Amino acid sequence: MKNDRSAKADETRLRLLSAAEKLFAERGLDAVSNRQISEAAGQANNYAVGYHFGTRTELLNALLELHVEILDPIRLRTLDTIGTEPDLRDWLRCLIEPQLKYIGTRTGPSYFGQFWMAMATTPTTAPVLYTQAALSEPLIATLNGMYSALPALTEEVVQVRNLMTQNILITTFADFERRRNELGASDSTSWQGFSDAMVDGLVGLWSAPTTTS
Repeated sequence: MKNDRSAKADETRLRLLSAAEKLFAERGLDAVSNRQISEAAGQANNYAVGYHFGTRTELLNALLELHVEILDPIRLRTLDTIGTEPDLRDWLRCLIEPQLKYIGTRTGPSYFGQFWMAMATTPTTAPVLYTQAALSEPLIATLNGMYSALPALTEEVVQVRNLMTQNILITTFADFERRRNELGASDSTSWQGFSDAMVDGLVGLWSAPTTTS
């Protein structure tokens, strides 16, 4: 059992992470200082972020890891539903559904999707996001399955559609979350229909015919 001092430190870390994520989501990463995070978390010590996390990269990794601990089990449960002969739609559902379920069933406002978009669209932090994503075994398994289920496409077409898919996921998850927050974040069911529509759209994107020379 943790002692009171250790428990208090853990609580402080969670407060700092929560404050940092909200500020990053609302203002962008470069516009938020460690001092602002400390103040938003109710910490009198302006150096609390550095004390508990060290560098900005370590703070970002701690935030991502906090979510992955919950997201990966959802990803695994989704993978368990696709059967022995999954097709492209099944793999895309495994790519999309866990994030939307995670956002769409949270109690109260969430900022994960918007924080993720802020990281992905900031050149200095995008590599941190994708490095962390590469550590998720169920996510990598999903991506490998998706690529194996694609129709015959040239390498250039795959690269372009992969970039389009990344941008769609980044912006659409953030927009879904922002809209849910604006409506009071009380709806815990609409994510499913939203997920199905996203899957339909991305099946169309990857299955679209290519021009021939």
